[in-house]
Amino acid sequence: MFQKSLGSLLAVFALLMSTQALAQEKAQGAAQLFNERCSVCHDDPKGRAPGREYLAGRLPSEVVYALSRGVMRQQAAGLSADQIRALAVFLTGRPIDAEPDPKANMCAKDGGPVALAADQWSVWGGNAANTRFQPKPGISAADLPRLKVKWAFGLPGLSGEPIVAGNRLFVASRLGRVFALDAKTGCTYWSYESEGSVRSALAVGRAGGTTVAAFFGDQNADVRALDSVTGKLLWQTHVDPYPGARIVGAVTYYAGRVYAPVTSGDETDAIDPTYECCKFRGSVVALDAATGKILWKAYTIQEEPKPTRKNSVGTQMYGPSGGGVWSAPTVDPKRKLIYAASGDAYSNGQTDATDAVMAFDMETGKRVWASQVVKNDAWLYRCGGQVDAKKGPVGNCPSPMGPDFDFSSPPMLVTLESGKQILVAGSKAAEVWAFDPDNKGAILWHAKVGKGSSNEPIWGLASDGTRVYAGTPGQGIEPTDPPGGLTAIDAAAGEKVWHIPAPTPVCAWGEKACEHRQTAAVTAIPGAVISGSTDAHLRAYAAGDGKIVWDLDTAKTYDAVNGIKAFGGNIDGSAQIVSGGTLFVNSGNASQTSPHRGDAVLAITVDGK
Repeated sequence: MFQKSLGSLLAVFALLMSTQALAQEKAQGAAQLFNERCSVCHDDPKGRAPGREYLAGRLPSEVVYALSRGVMRQQAAGLSADQIRALAVFLTGRPIDAEPDPKANMCAKDGGPVALAADQWSVWGGNAANTRFQPKPGISAADLPRLKVKWAFGLPGLSGEPIVAGNRLFVASRLGRVFALDAKTGCTYWSYESEGSVRSALAVGRAGGTTVAAFFGDQNADVRALDSVTGKLLWQTHVDPYPGARIVGAVTYYAGRVYAPVTSGDETDAIDPTYECCKFRGSVVALDAATGKILWKAYTIQEEPKPTRKNSVGTQMYGPSGGGVWSAPTVDPKRKLIYAASGDAYSNGQTDATDAVMAFDMETGKRVWASQVVKNDAWLYRCGGQVDAKKGPVGNCPSPMGPDFDFSSPPMLVTLESGKQILVAGSKAAEVWAFDPDNKGAILWHAKVGKGSSNEPIWGLASDGTRVYAGTPGQGIEPTDPPGGLTAIDAAAGEKVWHIPAPTPVCAWGEKACEHRQTAAVTAIPGAVISGSTDAHLRAYAAGDGKIVWDLDTAKTYDAVNGIKAFGGNIDGSAQIVSGGTLFVNSGNASQTSPHRGDAVLAITVDGK
């Protein structure tokens, strides 16, 4: 008996040693994979690449998604599922864990039909003009100091801002999961899993007859329509066959049509010198909301890319390319035009369509005009305009290199007090530009609100018709200026009315990566402006003089209504909206520098009631 027991113990010990050896072998293999494929960007993060600390704060499921179906699938090409999972465990230091149960805290009743109303925030910009102004918020500026968190929902991989239609709150995860929640309680009506990552907000509108649908685009360049009541897929349309095409900005719904912005991943994919850079052109696609049929597709760059030269390793290069549309299209029913703001070029070559605001005919998609603010802005990730004395530019790197000062926010169609309308958009140069829609986009004025850099976008402006409000994405104009802040600009004249530097409290997670940039899209209500910061604070400012009237540190742990712990964090990208007396915000959205993970969708009301 003793020999049998000893044998069993030895067998168990051998199994444990074997398991440990296998785990160690996997860890070593993952470390080697990281060094071979990932280290060059993530151990030396520059620009948009997140560092190792940021990756360590994510869930393993998020890393798996990014490598298998998300933005890093090109870099992970050829890796097995086991290798990807091992990389995720290696980077996060945690075992593979599932998303929170999407069926947790289901609503007791189906909620009935979704009733659309003009005062709801049912598209990214609050309206098809993208002004991000809520004239009937359900709360007053005087109520703002009493705002408190009512409930939180835990959503790993926060994406674009929440959207409200009827009694429902629609919100998406970077992992491709879309939720319809009760806007009052946060219970779940339904969830839907998309094959592609969803980075921005949904749009809600009629999909023929009495059907109300939630529309969204993903990073596989697919647009989908879901029944707003059941979550059932109504249609799915692939809008661009280009391998790296993706939809990053929100789609816009208006009068039975869905307008989708299309960009690509060429800026990072072209790091590989064997990649034929670049054949992509940005576009706006109009779809029938009832069927998903493509009605027209309009390219920003009019001419097709053609072979230009061979790069330093002999790969054929192409141009002109780029001009991706990174933000929501804007609708102008009066002039029957669709407006879009474009990104930079990927390769050298003359074009008038990059770093520009342009107009397309609403019925045909024909480009009517383009107004360019920066010429020859060719830019690729991790390039510095390197030139070999004998072979010329290194790899696919453009030469000369541009500053990457493209438009990061959509154009707003602002109606001034005089009745005149102007288009206003913000760029990564930390500049706000105004264009004349009645004069082929002629530039009316521009105002600089910060120093500007490739990695500091203005994600969204707001306007009440009198002023334009812009968050300062990074360093102020002067070397002594602190990073971050909020600026009010006279909408008619383009002159700055006030600028409030960002307060600089110590972040809840400590001094490490405690930044105060206000890159997040701004939201306005009568008498007040709401702006989030990368230090996790959400603040309300008096529209008249910029005085801060309310300040909430969202970087806390919440007992979420869906049964998990939710964590507040950086406020970035498209963050907050106001609808029906509630301020909704995504806390923890998309900062690439902070090690503090955030995944909380917060509902904030007067006195938390």
